[in-house]
Amino acid sequence: MTGTIKIEGRNLVFEIHGIDIILAIRKSVTVPLDHISSVSTDEVYWEPFQQLKIAGASLPGVIKDGMFLSKDGLLFFEMHDPEKCITVSLNNEKYKKVIFEVQDKESAAKIIRDAMSSNHME
Repeated sequence: MTGTIKIEGRNLVFEIHGIDIILAIRKSVTVPLDHISSVSTDEVYWEPFQQLKIAGASLPGVIKDGMFLSKDGLLFFEMHDPEKCITVSLNNEKYKKVIFEVQDKESAAKIIRDAMSSNHME
């Protein structure tokens, strides 16, 4: 099940839906737009055994929801289909990256980049 993203004021909100709320142990993740360093639509890989599950659910090839610790720091995943995921890299946040499945990753990335641009102009 894909999640949705929305811009609320100066924040990006990742909304989690359905059973994934239970699996990810949260309903949403909110980050300030000015804490986003980059947005990528590059393919995401499962990388089993490369990250330690802190809270959530993981079954490689099926689901990866919740908090995972990697060599780069704390990551948040909401992923069933890696080909539909965007990766949002963050500064000054608990998570170093949010890897989030959306219906259309190119349009989701554009929404975030446009919001980042307009946020910097204000």
